[in-house]
Amino acid sequence: MRPEETLGSRKVHQRECSVPWQLIVITLGILCSLRLVIVAVLMTNIFQNNQEKHELQETLNNLRHNYSTMQNESYLKEEMLANVSIECDSYKNLLDTLNRQQNRCHGETKIVLDCLERRGKRMDGHWFCNGIKCYYFIMDNKRWNGCKQICQNCNFSLLRIDDEDELKFLQLQITTDTYWIGLSYDNKKKWAWIDNVPSKLSLNIMKSNVTGRRCMFLSKTRLEIDNCEKNYTCICEKRLYKFPDWLSNNRS
Repeated sequence: MRPEETLGSRKVHQRECSVPWQLIVITLGILCSLRLVIVAVLMTNIFQNNQEKHELQETLNNLRHNYSTMQNESYLKEEMLANVSIECDSYKNLLDTLNRQQNRCHGETKIVLDCLERRGKRMDGHWFCNGIKCYYFIMDNKRWNGCKQICQNCNFSLLRIDDEDELKFLQLQITTDTYWIGLSYDNKKKWAWIDNVPSKLSLNIMKSNVTGRRCMFLSKTRLEIDNCEKNYTCICEKRLYKFPDWLSNNRS
């Protein structure tokens, strides 16, 4: 062959072979770019997952801490409840003991007073004292005037309650019976205590007007107005400035 033909054919062959290498380079560049993008995306996902995992771990640790705190608080509350229950039981036992002692005291101090009725009739009842006042509970059912007369015959007076403290004290002492006391609605259309002696006890019921003769009775739960002709038991009182002989004799 001629040298010119050989040179021409070699140039044509080089042009034909250079095209596939360019495509390969472009393809490799695209693949490398995709690989870099994929790696970047994976790294971003891994970072986000690690961050979420860290947050979840912190949340889990907080929940565990809160649960532990709640367990400790629950344990402390159970201990406090157990202690309160023990204290309540001890107070209940003490109250039962005091009630038994009070009942026994009332039973032991049951007395029979020889009142001045001059009929040979003796009045059964029981008494107890608080401060300078002694209370005598007469067990016979009487009208209000009858209770007033019986108390006078026994050198007592129908009960006058001085204040709220005495009212609460008496309601703790009395039984479920109903007792006449020395408060009545008189003919002058006003409420008045026995012998018109003043009292610090404030009752809304005393501010209201009623019709006819009405008297006040005392129960374990309330003070209430009723017809003076009803039959109830009586509470008499006596203020003491020295220990009386009849109490000394009965106690001995």
